[in-house]
Amino acid sequence: MKDLIVTVADSYQQKLMEALLPRVPVSSHTRNFSFDIILNPNHDSGSYNESHELLRPFINQYRFAIVLFDQEGCGMEHLKSGKEIEVDVYNQMNNNGWEQRNSVIVIEPELENWMWQDNVHVEQAIGWEKVNSLYDWARNEGLIRMDAIKPERPKETLEKALRISNKPKSASTYRKIAENVSYRKCTDPAFLKLIHQLQLWFPVGS
Repeated sequence: MKDLIVTVADSYQQKLMEALLPRVPVSSHTRNFSFDIILNPNHDSGSYNESHELLRPFINQYRFAIVLFDQEGCGMEHLKSGKEIEVDVYNQMNNNGWEQRNSVIVIEPELENWMWQDNVHVEQAIGWEKVNSLYDWARNEGLIRMDAIKPERPKETLEKALRISNKPKSASTYRKIAENVSYRKCTDPAFLKLIHQLQLWFPVGS
């Protein structure tokens, strides 16, 4: 039986997780663990509505399952909080063979919130070559409040920075960021939940 199966909503999440998960044992002090990642063909809304069905064939093949998707685009973003959305999917998973063996990670509002760190590796990944740093530019443009560390609209802000850099948006950019940027200072609640869950499931010596 393999350790972990992860379902994601798009190729951007897939590439990020492919780069991030192998780093976890060293950076977050877990044991090494095996994992596979599958795409939900219906993206964020499918992740909310169908993850229990998508993962049902794998119940006896993996010890644990993670469902990862964005709050924005799941169809419930204007009706429920991210936590409420997580509970909905978690209960569905529990009722369909994954009881106490699953975790649901809903990123508020979307994956790009994990990309935003004041870090030279982020600038290199998106080809940022302006005199002002990426964060100085975003603050001067009013895209990041002076008292905040993330843009209110992380996806749109990243896409605007990519246009300025004449760099097309691609999943490989997300992978490059995940491969090179230290995540120890990341304060996003969904990201911290992911790391904490992996530490619980795969402690050193287990």
